[in-house]
Amino acid sequence: MIRSPHSSPLSLGLLLAVGVLLSVGANSAAAEDADAVPASPWAVPPEGCVPPGGLRAAAGEDARAGASFETGEVVAFGAMDRLRGFLPALLWTHRERFFYEGMRLEIGPCFRDYGAPGFYHAATERFAGQTRLREDGGIEGYVAGRPFPEQTIDPESPDAGLRWAWNAAWRYQGAGFGGAFRVTDLLGRIGRAEPFLGRVFKYDLAHRVDRPDDGYAVPFARGNQWVAGGRLDQPFDAREYAWRQYRAEESLWEPERSDDLHAYLPTWRRVRRINARDVEGLYMPSFSVGVVQNQQLIIGGGSAGGVAAAGGAGVGSSQIQTKRSGFEGLAIRPLLYEYRVVGLQDVLAPINVQNAMYPENPDREFGPWGLSFASDRWDLRRALVLEGKVKGAIGQRRQSRVVTYLDLQTLQPLYLLSYDAKDEAIDIGVYAGRWSEDRPDYPRWPDDPERPVRVIDSVGEAFANLAEEGSWRRESWSFVSVPPPDKELRSLTSVSNLNKGR
Repeated sequence: MIRSPHSSPLSLGLLLAVGVLLSVGANSAAAEDADAVPASPWAVPPEGCVPPGGLRAAAGEDARAGASFETGEVVAFGAMDRLRGFLPALLWTHRERFFYEGMRLEIGPCFRDYGAPGFYHAATERFAGQTRLREDGGIEGYVAGRPFPEQTIDPESPDAGLRWAWNAAWRYQGAGFGGAFRVTDLLGRIGRAEPFLGRVFKYDLAHRVDRPDDGYAVPFARGNQWVAGGRLDQPFDAREYAWRQYRAEESLWEPERSDDLHAYLPTWRRVRRINARDVEGLYMPSFSVGVVQNQQLIIGGGSAGGVAAAGGAGVGSSQIQTKRSGFEGLAIRPLLYEYRVVGLQDVLAPINVQNAMYPENPDREFGPWGLSFASDRWDLRRALVLEGKVKGAIGQRRQSRVVTYLDLQTLQPLYLLSYDAKDEAIDIGVYAGRWSEDRPDYPRWPDDPERPVRVIDSVGEAFANLAEEGSWRRESWSFVSVPPPDKELRSLTSVSNLNKGR
């Protein structure tokens, strides 16, 4: 019996080694054959539902024998007990938020190959050993690819979690992402805020694995890792609000280096610089919108750069602060946390959903809580479970630690759990993805149409706020991860373009 690292003297290395044996354990003879055991504790299982694997070092759980799934079978609400060992324990506790009577969960492929294209692996190999980890958690010498190849990460090392976090920060994402989105705040089962609609983008300027001939960067990067931004179209009071966010190279090693953030405010008719001190990931503006009488929802990324009371209802007897940006977990700063590897766990997750949502299908149903991707396809994936404890003071989001389930092959986030200073759960997040190679109309790289894309696009998130009964959902079905041509990308980096045509 294998216990959580919190309750067992077993080393993480031994836990992972046993996990490897479990992954080949459907056939005991194969498990005894040394040739059948992968050389690396971080090995991804081969495609197929046999052997199915099982739980690995999930906090508070015992390792379990694998359950049998078949691709294409449907799990109804009444048979949900079959899923229990393949979901985070906290999500199972609050499963009524994400699963519902009448759902139709289809089992997708088991351990399908969603790996990055060859040029990403080539960059990883070329610069292997060049990235250096600083004592304060930052990195130096990073150029492109995965900063720390998995075969170089010792599961016994105390910095294994931090190395994996940096790998997740620089996982292959094409050149970023862009497209239309809708973020909807939800209050219990009855209250619903007016959704926020618009367009958003995040494109890498440096560390671009698709540009080895250009030194892995665009010529107009100007010391920035990436540029992000967007524009809101709805609701009416937020219309034409636009912003640009720049993350400088110094933030790789300097924890105090905040992002550069600029926004066009329609009421002021000019661009202003915004304080980005508390922005960790992608910025989203804060607006107040009335939901039900005497209540208020505030959408956005905390106090940093928030714009108060954009035509919403006045603050009444109750107020809910939405802590998330709508794109939580897609851009992280590992040096702001202390990380450790909790373990490996095989999970079912909607990493490659099939049923369209906004903008293609704005009327898709998400269950009674508005948070469910259950009526869709869920793959069996091996997840790397990372815990991050916030360094220093707890910020506006009140989270003291986060537990992230990352797909071991792609490092795409699957689930995110956050806890406050009392170690009480704040919220649970579920991510939905979409595989580029299943989309015949997927755009190609502008400079080389023959270059493979092979990327999981994040097309949805649903977060249940456990502490305040408030939740939110993001839909972005049309997202793509190839960049625009350089001329257009250069214009997106310009602050002066924020107020053009207004």
